[in-house]
Amino acid sequence: MEGQKGYRFNTFGGVFLPSILTIFGVVMFLRLGTVVGELGILGALGILLFAESIALATGLSISSISTNTPVQSGGPYFLISRALGPGFGTSIGLTYYVSQSLSVPFYVIGFTEAVVTIFPGLQEFQFWVSLIPLLILFGIALVGADWAIRTQYVILLVLGISIVVMLGGAWAAGPTFARMQINLHELPGQRLDILALAGCFAVFFPAVTGFLAGVNMSGDLADARRSIPRGTMLAIAVGFVVYASEIVLFGSAWDRETLIANTYGTVVQNALWHTGLLIFAGVVAATLSSALGTLLGAPRILQAFAADHIFPALDLFAKGRGRKADPIPAMFLTLLISVATIWWGTACEGNTLDAVAKLVTMFTLCTYAIINISAAVEGYASNPSFRPHFRLFHWTIGVYGASASLIAALLIDPLLLLIAFCIVVGLFLYARKRSLTITFGDARRGYIFEHLRRYLLKLSSMPQDPKNWRPQLLVLAGRDEKHKTLIRTGALLNNERGILSVLRIIDLPQDSELVSERRRELTRMRKELAELRTDYFPEIIAVTGDFDFDAALNVYLQSRAIGPMALNIVLCGWPVHEERIKAFFLHLRTIRQLRMSSLLLLNPERMPVEACGTIDVWWRGRRNGSLMLILAYLLSCNKGWRHCPIRLLRIAAPEGRAAALRELAALREEARIEAEQIVISDGSDFETAFVRESSSASMIFLGYLPPGEEDIPAFHGRISRLTGEMPAMFLVTSAGDTDLDS
Repeated sequence: MEGQKGYRFNTFGGVFLPSILTIFGVVMFLRLGTVVGELGILGALGILLFAESIALATGLSISSISTNTPVQSGGPYFLISRALGPGFGTSIGLTYYVSQSLSVPFYVIGFTEAVVTIFPGLQEFQFWVSLIPLLILFGIALVGADWAIRTQYVILLVLGISIVVMLGGAWAAGPTFARMQINLHELPGQRLDILALAGCFAVFFPAVTGFLAGVNMSGDLADARRSIPRGTMLAIAVGFVVYASEIVLFGSAWDRETLIANTYGTVVQNALWHTGLLIFAGVVAATLSSALGTLLGAPRILQAFAADHIFPALDLFAKGRGRKADPIPAMFLTLLISVATIWWGTACEGNTLDAVAKLVTMFTLCTYAIINISAAVEGYASNPSFRPHFRLFHWTIGVYGASASLIAALLIDPLLLLIAFCIVVGLFLYARKRSLTITFGDARRGYIFEHLRRYLLKLSSMPQDPKNWRPQLLVLAGRDEKHKTLIRTGALLNNERGILSVLRIIDLPQDSELVSERRRELTRMRKELAELRTDYFPEIIAVTGDFDFDAALNVYLQSRAIGPMALNIVLCGWPVHEERIKAFFLHLRTIRQLRMSSLLLLNPERMPVEACGTIDVWWRGRRNGSLMLILAYLLSCNKGWRHCPIRLLRIAAPEGRAAALRELAALREEARIEAEQIVISDGSDFETAFVRESSSASMIFLGYLPPGEEDIPAFHGRISRLTGEMPAMFLVTSAGDTDLDS
């Protein structure tokens, strides 16, 4: 699907409009009054709040995920598959498509029932009353999504007028405070049990399930990262206000018996200005708009799924028409499913069709649950790549959304939940192609070791991706206080997101007992670990005889790895002894050749305990800049550094200042990291600007390239002079394995 531009709809037309039209369905006109009559105002509001809490949690989760990754076509399938992998993506992609494709005929059948109620003579022609509008809607969708969205604007106008007429009629009926008090609770002498509540909840819940209709259009949005959260959350909020208003007005205007016996008739009789026909028009608009929105979204889900080539038999449905890639094959399959369902529904008993309708709801709730699980996993795992623009999310929201979705499914029908769960799990297992056999050890250590071994093997078979980059950092540290600061700094950059190791190389006399000396030094390092209150893995190399420090370090850097757990960053101090300078920089060249990044900490004695200045990142390009900015972000996540603003600094010619500012602003937006952009264009050379701008910073990040052997003395002298009076700073050379887009 990459490279396809889609229709580039805005937030209102692409997300809010299809979402709100699907939310405002037949429940609003035909069933909500019955729920108020059965449960009272407070009971109905309670069900509304619970249902909306699921929608809100899922909306927050989908907003968080969608603003953390470039969004393509496929809606929830694309977001889940990229967050939790192809297994979960496949199980939800297929089930969600089936539920959406089955929703189309159910909305059309809802339209048919409304028409037959008004015109009983059409009872024997129900199949054709359903088929004709379905074919018209399909024709509109077939012409193009832009025409379908234009049609939805007209439908929104009709629906809006009918809602005003309906609510205005309830207001004109004379709502009173006394009647509202009577209708607040359940009927006198009636105690509602859990089954009654579950039944009413099952009737009402479809009213809040339409907010994903806009997400389904993800590949056709001009700015999906911005439009999905704004449009989705606005649709949820507007839907809540309208439904809450309807509950209070209905409960205050009419008695319970009237609402239970004939809600629709009562609403029509009391319509403003005797325009009951507009209520019928609202029912028609609500059903057909929902069908049209789903007819647009469902084929795009199947198209995106097929484009991932998980099931080769479905590759046909990855094809699209023209530059907009309209999913024509998937649309015809959706039409075929809809026609078959309508024919079956008119030929079979209503109870069978109701069971399938509940199964559709189960698949939808499973989708909600996994969307919330995806966001919760991302939030809880704290990958450095999880930096969503949408900040109103915590992993506990995802946990609540997933739990509430499963509770709602249990309330509606436990048996159908079990069936839906088995289908989802079966697809998951088929997609993952893995065995369920797990070997457990006899003790906790054996259990952990076995799982660690399996996960390491599994991790080795998975392709590396910048999205999953984590710091695997090695600190080269001796015993003095300066090196303890180096370890503390490594822990700050690690930020409990990766693995921190500390290597100490000890030189022993020829006749030393190597094993015992090594064990003694390891014990000393573990005591230091407790004193520093920093989690790291201590590493010891004991050198004796002719095997010197430099040879030991060279071999260690090449061999230290367990499968995928290889080093990617080496952190060390700045050489101060002249006789070690050349060997030091030769090691840096080796580190670079081994595709590891290197960090050099200068002026560690000026490292603040409680930082109050800025974190300055001097930007000179992506090669080193991406790693510097991510490390600056990780540093700012620590308790003592949270109030330190990150600054992106760049030198540019006066005529290039505006372009440089735009580039830094785009970089910040792309990286999803809050940073102040500063472009220096007063003609100052780098050294002058560097000292002037960053002399009061708490930490500085500056990129460099290891010098050639003949340039080592000059490079060392220049950097020592430049940084001698400056704050603590990092010189950074990146291996290029980080990406700000991830």
